[in-house]
Parts: sequence; structure tokens; C-alpha cells
Amino acid sequence: MPTPCKFTVLVIDPSPSNQQLICDCLDPLPDVLTLALDSGQEALKFYEDYPPSLLLVDISLPDMDGITLARKIRSREQLGNDQLLTPWTPIIFLSSVMDENLLAKGILAGGDDFLHKPVSEVILLAKVRALLRIVGMQRDIHAAHRKLREISTLDGLTGIPNRRHFDDTLAIEWKRCLRSNSPLSLLLGDVDFFKQYNDTYGHPAGDTCLRAVAHALNESLFRVEDTVCRYGGEEFVAVLPGTDRDGALAVAERMRQALKELQMPHENGINGRVSCSFGLACLHPTVDLSMQSILHLADEKLYQAKRQGRNCVAH
Repeated sequence: MPTPCKFTVLVIDPSPSNQQLICDCLDPLPDVLTLALDSGQEALKFYEDYPPSLLLVDISLPDMDGITLARKIRSREQLGNDQLLTPWTPIIFLSSVMDENLLAKGILAGGDDFLHKPVSEVILLAKVRALLRIVGMQRDIHAAHRKLREISTLDGLTGIPNRRHFDDTLAIEWKRCLRSNSPLSLLLGDVDFFKQYNDTYGHPAGDTCLRAVAHALNESLFRVEDTVCRYGGEEFVAVLPGTDRDGALAVAERMRQALKELQMPHENGINGRVSCSFGLACLHPTVDLSMQSILHLADEKLYQAKRQGRNCVAH
């Protein structure tokens, strides 16, 4: 595995002397780690394990030509992309033959530049610096994009995932449980008499209450695959994939106990304290069921919990 460095340049050339020459040329770049391989298959394996910042690829390789290697890398970039921004690794072809048709094929295959061998140190350094500047800007853009996506799926008040994140998570877990024939449970919770809480203590206190409730509910989850989201207003929802009714009931009771331990005063609440009512729904997703069915069931159970006197779990 490469040592930590800002950029990694991978040289793929069948000649050890050419490898050494190119690595020596790039040695003046202080933030670049240069590694060398002599076959396309090795390069492809390395790319999958430790994607480099830039590739210098000889057109003629012993097992596959550089153009084929470029096509495979571009294909993997597309197939392996689960984000909205497609990753891109610059590819510079190296060749001892000056052929315009070959150059055109290389660019169409996904190459970004073409250098004639023997390589000029000045030109090589200039082209590598230029492409790595673009790589650095790409990293900044991707980091900013990830941050924006993170912000867009977090609730601004409570800091836990928001309704948008819940919708995405439910869709993913519904399909996953459908494939694995596993149960999926939802807990829909509502802070009891929250309007009266706001009327009595004011909206700033209400915001503090919601933050405390969100934290208590979130801390009640022990599995990384479980998620608590703010559903809207004073409502919260927990997605529990692979959890049956008994398991979900145990989580709900743990949440109810966590809220009890908050000991947050609410003169119009149950026993003078902040509490929540919970509706529990558990289904085995099937092709005949709509994903919304589990949400509708949880909503019905929540209203049942309220009719039963609140501060309880209906299932």
C-alpha cells in the first residue's frame, strides 16, 4: 500500500530502465509519490485497490495495450460510481512511435495526453504538474459536494438525519429486505402534548426540547444499520432493517426509558415530564406490498398509542 502522500503517480512501462528514467524525472515534485509497474493487469489491480492520482501508460504492454487499459479504467470509473460526481484519473500515454491515428485512438479511449519517448523531462514535469492541479481542484469540488449532500440530509435543528434522508433510507432498506426476505420495522414517535409545551415554555425552549429528544432517541440505537430521523415538527422515525416485532418493541421501550431519564419538566405532559408516544410497524417486504404500507401502518399505530393514553408503544 502506498505511503500517505498528496498525489500518487503510477508509471506502467515494460522497461525497467524507462520506469527508472520517468521516476527520476518526477523526483523533484515534493508532493508526489511515484510507483512503477510493468503490466496492464498489475496496473488494473493496483487501480482497484489504491486509485492513483495520475497514470503514465506505455502504449505497448506485454499483456494488454495501453489503450485497452485506459478503456478498462474509464469503464470502472463509471461502474464504480455511486455518487453524482464521476471520478476521473488523468491518463498520459507514452509511445516511441509518433502516429496520429494511434494518438486519436488513445484520446477516444479515455486518454488525456500523449508523450513521445524518449520523454523530455521539462515537458513531462509541465504536463504532470498541470494535470495534478486539475486533480487537486477535482478533490476540492468532490469534498464540497459531499459536504453539501451531508448538510442537505441533516436536520438543522436537531443535527440528526432529516425527512429527505429518511425517504432515501426507507427506499434502500425496503429493497434490501425484499431481496433477503428479512423483516423491516419502523418506529414513528411523537412528543406528547408538544404544542402545549411550546405555549407554556416558549419556542426557544421547545427547540431545546426537540434537540434533547433527538439525542436521547439516537443514543438508544445500538446497531449501525439502524437510523433515527426527524420526520417533521415534533415527530421522529426510526428505521430498523432486519428487526422483527419483538426486537423493534425492545428498541421502542429503550427509547421511552431514555426520555423518562431526561427528567425534562412538562407541566401539561404525562406525569409532569416530556414523553413520546410510539407506533410500531413490522413487515416482510414483498413485491405485492407498497413501501408506503409500512409507513401508513406505523402512523395508524401511533394514533392508537395516543388513544391509549400516550407515553406508550402501540404495535
